[in-house]
Amino acid sequence: MNLAVPLSPTSSNFHRSHSDRDLLTTERRLTRTHLNSSSSSSNLTSQSTLSTVPSSPPPTATISNRLPWDRLQKWLYGIAVVTFDLELGQSIELLLPNHCKLTDKEKLNLSYLAFPDTNSTSLGDFQYHFRLNHESSSNLTTYYQNYNSTVPAPLQVDNNVLFGYVNFRQIRDKSIKRGFFQKSFVVLSKLPFIQLFLTIVRHLAKNFFDHGLASLEACCHLMDHQWPELEPGKTLLIPLLDMVLQVRIPTHGDKPFSSSDINQFRSIVDGTQAINTNQNATSHSWKFPIDDDTELDTSSKNDSEHEITSSNSTTSDSLPKYEQQLPCLIPYLYDVNTYQALSGVLEHIQLLWELILLNEPIAILGSFPTKCSQTVQALVHIIWPLRYASDYRPFFTIHNSEFHQITFNSSTKPSLPPPKIIIGVTNPFFAKLLHEWPHIIRIDDAHEKTKAKHEKFLLVEHDEDSLSMNELEESLELSSSPQAQQIKTKKKISTTSKPFKPTHTFNANSSHLTFDMKVGLYTKYKTYLQRDKTILKKLQSTNSQQRPDTVQNAFLRRFFLELTQSFIIPLESYFTSLLRLKRFYQASRESPSIKEFDNEEFLKRLDQYGPQLTSGLKGNWKDLYKHFLSTPNFRLWLTNRRQEATAIIYCEHIKTIANCRLEQDLNLSQMNELELIDLVIKFKDLIQRLETKNDERLITIDSGLRSDCLEKLKMKMKLIIDENLSDDMKVLFNKPRRISST
Repeated sequence: MNLAVPLSPTSSNFHRSHSDRDLLTTERRLTRTHLNSSSSSSNLTSQSTLSTVPSSPPPTATISNRLPWDRLQKWLYGIAVVTFDLELGQSIELLLPNHCKLTDKEKLNLSYLAFPDTNSTSLGDFQYHFRLNHESSSNLTTYYQNYNSTVPAPLQVDNNVLFGYVNFRQIRDKSIKRGFFQKSFVVLSKLPFIQLFLTIVRHLAKNFFDHGLASLEACCHLMDHQWPELEPGKTLLIPLLDMVLQVRIPTHGDKPFSSSDINQFRSIVDGTQAINTNQNATSHSWKFPIDDDTELDTSSKNDSEHEITSSNSTTSDSLPKYEQQLPCLIPYLYDVNTYQALSGVLEHIQLLWELILLNEPIAILGSFPTKCSQTVQALVHIIWPLRYASDYRPFFTIHNSEFHQITFNSSTKPSLPPPKIIIGVTNPFFAKLLHEWPHIIRIDDAHEKTKAKHEKFLLVEHDEDSLSMNELEESLELSSSPQAQQIKTKKKISTTSKPFKPTHTFNANSSHLTFDMKVGLYTKYKTYLQRDKTILKKLQSTNSQQRPDTVQNAFLRRFFLELTQSFIIPLESYFTSLLRLKRFYQASRESPSIKEFDNEEFLKRLDQYGPQLTSGLKGNWKDLYKHFLSTPNFRLWLTNRRQEATAIIYCEHIKTIANCRLEQDLNLSQMNELELIDLVIKFKDLIQRLETKNDERLITIDSGLRSDCLEKLKMKMKLIIDENLSDDMKVLFNKPRRISST
């Protein structure tokens, strides 16, 4: 149900008067002067509730004209407001702008994903994110193709996926029959910039709830005009209300944990300290993302601008003046705090790395989607810079259209293995549906500790050979009753993982429920590699208790990165050997092809070029690689590497043709006229590909190299036509050029 909200009578004039003003001037005038003025405050206050359906929604064309989103649509796909209706349930109240096209099924999934799938009585604003399948009617735009060719694989855009970033507000309201005001503000985007968009949605949602739709449209109008282009590799300043966010989108060429982010931090810290000195303000501590040579101040007490939290954020009015002027740096715009997300399973981080690497199905059971979605996202990124190839859902509900496909089939048909997916769920009903899954993580939600004491989960194994769905429901009801405390089960399974062989079920002849489960990892997976105790000592040492979470997170990120790089190096080395040498690049031949990846040949090379050269971990590396070669992660990696290598080979081939010598390299004097015509047609085709920029293999070619090759190819083609072809052929080949110039 898509409902529009009437605009304020003063909103049209407001847009015209603020379109080209300076950011801080306009935004402050927006939030402090105009919106609080006596002439419009009553209108905006009435709109801020948005709890009733308007009788006369504005024409669609009006909103379309106000929100063209010419530049903003590269960052945001749309904005939705989802409310709870006592008769209809969760429904979409507002969807902007017109280019945001969603099917009825996608709108239904969106409306349910926008609300926590749990009976939480926590009050305030909570942020989380989800991943939504999106049926796109068109191919990926050229703009996103260029973007994908520049950024690391985990940050590439998938045309069939949308990310939803949610700010859910729940406050007591006696005027509502339900007793609570419940509404979600959702930002939709194709970009997987988790940290960045959770920051954006938090501030936009607060502004919308406080000031209504007119303020939201004004903000979008300014964002559309003032946000920078989506340029990886450059430091970008993103204006947002009374603040400016500073981000940098990584590129393929970035060195892991380089000093670029640290230099950005230092520049801001230096400016902050200078202002502090001049104004004699209270000193402020800053946390560097990672720098072994930097002493970190652990006395920082204000991390709300750098970390997504589930509590109400501090408003810009309460911040010191100098913090309003300085950019707010988000060093890892795509990541969550891995250390916080995996705090309950730190002893098994290496086992988790193997599970993600091998595309094993994992279910994360939580009480609230905030920590649940962060945990799923942290797991997906622990194999960075590899891209996780299987599906993953940071938050999944029983109302999702794929609910039966993902969970119900595997629970009713034990012979079918669970799909290769990572899902985060909060509804206790999933406890019985996922009992056949081989890997389950029970997490603890920090803001739900009080409630969690009464709603924990416990993993038990029953004597019965199997339980039907009806028996499962009866067992669930029985175990939730007070009498269940007197029932003794045969065995309790420990939360510590034990070295059993990989299997799709805990026991082929038994079933178990997952309610009252303790925090931890439940699996019988046997690791291929021995545990690295160094990282655990570093994370769990006495000094670690005084360390900020940002530093702990940096240690953990570096551990995962070095482990993944050690694993990738042999793959990259072997793939490089499949590429042709430079002597195969000849102007008279087609571009050289890439040899096929031979699994057996690669495994034979491991003894000499294996990960033992770069990693101190011992274990059965060969069997780990053998397993990995059959996974979707490997197939996606190989596909991406072949595409990248093909593009490089094609560019080198064009460069070879452009720089060739016509007589020495092509034997021009030995060609007959038919062969010369074929050569001219070949040159024209290459020129057209370079000029139109519609060849995916030429997306990454340097603009200077493109211009140089174009000039040389045109010169060679003109020379062949003018000096080697007959007069009739000259007229034939020159005619299109004259028509084009006319």
